[in-house]
Amino acid sequence: MCRKKHLWQSYQQMTNKLRGRMFTTYMEEKPTHNQITRFQKFRQTVFWEYLQVIVVACAAVFGLIRPFVVEAYKIPSSSMEDTLLIGDRILVCKFIYGFKVPGTETRLFNYHKPSLGDVIVFVPPHERHKNYIKRVVALAGDTVETRGNKLFVNDKEIDSSNYTKYVYDQRFQVYESPRYSFPPFRSQPQDLPTFERWQEFSDFDAQTFERYFKDYTTSLKEYRPFVVPPGYVFAMGDNRDQSYDSRGWGPVALSDIKGQAFMIYWSANPWFKPRFERALKLIKTEYDSGLD
Repeated sequence: MCRKKHLWQSYQQMTNKLRGRMFTTYMEEKPTHNQITRFQKFRQTVFWEYLQVIVVACAAVFGLIRPFVVEAYKIPSSSMEDTLLIGDRILVCKFIYGFKVPGTETRLFNYHKPSLGDVIVFVPPHERHKNYIKRVVALAGDTVETRGNKLFVNDKEIDSSNYTKYVYDQRFQVYESPRYSFPPFRSQPQDLPTFERWQEFSDFDAQTFERYFKDYTTSLKEYRPFVVPPGYVFAMGDNRDQSYDSRGWGPVALSDIKGQAFMIYWSANPWFKPRFERALKLIKTEYDSGLD
């Protein structure tokens, strides 16, 4: 009898110890009042407020502003000199021509179309993984023609002296130096418009493509008129003799235009020296409709 009583007492002691350990473990894992209070105090600090602002700002920039409103680009080449220099950092308005639905060719609120003189950022037809920047010189249905250093649209000479640049004077045919060895129209055979390549992003059927792009290269090189197809614009660099543009690889589809460049927000030369005079400079959309 005494032995049974002793065993029962031992069992009760072991049970009480086990319960005590379980309760202690639970209390250690359960958040204490002091821990909750410290977190609440942290939420009342200035650092917490700034942290919330930073998170919201990042979400707005990468989730809304950059894809749909404004995006920054850096100018890597001289094709738009002297309007844009190498090292200029520009802002591009992405909603001015409407919002492009991601993954589709649909644009919402596209009431405003590209205008003559607009400086646009776009995906060119010959390099679909890159962004180019040029100036719109002709719209759909316009007839483009060049005569020497002069541009004609719909048989009217365009006065572009305020923003264009030439590295040589065609009146004297200066070609001796390698610096001036390239013509104003440079066409690479692999970049010329072909139906096989353009059908990947164009709605043209073979017959329509043939209608608009037959003898395309010959027309440009021999300074014969070219009619801009519907749904496209003709884009050229302001540095006319050092720009590979629509003269070489064809017009730009409206669906490939990302937006209009409107401001240089910062600039530095290739040696990283700041050009303060170019900061916050607006990009003008100069264009003369023609000279009588």
